[in-house]
Amino acid sequence: MKRLLFAALSILLLSSALPYQPPSKATQARPREAMSIYELSELVTGAPCEIIEGLAFAESSKGCNIAHPDPHDVGMFGLHETYHDERAARWGEYHAHRAAESAIIAGRIIMHNYRILGDMDLAIAAYKQGVEGVRRNGPERWYIERVKNGHS
Repeated sequence: MKRLLFAALSILLLSSALPYQPPSKATQARPREAMSIYELSELVTGAPCEIIEGLAFAESSKGCNIAHPDPHDVGMFGLHETYHDERAARWGEYHAHRAAESAIIAGRIIMHNYRILGDMDLAIAAYKQGVEGVRRNGPERWYIERVKNGHS
């Protein structure tokens, strides 16, 4: 019994799962016009702004290279627009080329993935691979590291 308890506690402590934390009071107190798109996304979605900024880096070098290999991947956050109608029905209409709108959609995707997978690293991997892709093939660790190291 002690081994089982120790194993469960170890998994919990070593997991990269992040519990939801509302944006800081400092962020909430700032006027929206003074926020970065990453902070705005965090305020609206609860996704950590460092992760949102890292997605922008991983997908487009923060908007410097939006020529994606897959023509369905659009804008700064590489939103795969095959799923546009599904996302718009769930979270409201958006335009993938508008940075603030796509940052919010990216945050919503991350938090949706996090709720399903229960682990922030897996949620990041699922942004690229999809939830079923992560479950089937495991997470692409290089992508997770690129996102996590891509904020300033």
